[in-house]
Amino acid sequence: MNACDILDPRRVVLDIHGTNKREIIEQLSRTVIDTHPEIDLESLVDALVAREEASTTAIADGIAIPHGKVTLGEEVIAAFGRSKQGLNFESIDGSPTHLFFLLVSPNDHPSLHLRWLAHLAVLLKNPDLRTSLREADTIVEIFETLKKEEQALSEAQ
Repeated sequence: MNACDILDPRRVVLDIHGTNKREIIEQLSRTVIDTHPEIDLESLVDALVAREEASTTAIADGIAIPHGKVTLGEEVIAAFGRSKQGLNFESIDGSPTHLFFLLVSPNDHPSLHLRWLAHLAVLLKNPDLRTSLREADTIVEIFETLKKEEQALSEAQ
């Protein structure tokens, strides 16, 4: 598993903004629709917001992994958003959220969905990675940072 395999540069927002969860989710979801127009924006946003209403996906340390399942063939899709100043995403630790990994999985592959969630959580445990993602100036730097961390994780296993 490699986050760069499911993340496309067109689905990276370096200065995400929003005053509430729905606005943030909509902004990231629009990047998914730009690369996958067969997905209905409203259905995607509704699925992601419904998941947020069940419990927040802002897991602490400035990270949120909003996720949901839709009718989507076989692939998992990720989008990434970053807010240098941090946004209120109702994090379990009460801190502002800086890094948003949106994960969209096919309805009929729940185990794949769970594996990707676990992988992203492990990847983002590294505080140096989180700092590098917050400080990156370009999308290229975001991808280089992720690739470097994925390589380190791979070598550690």
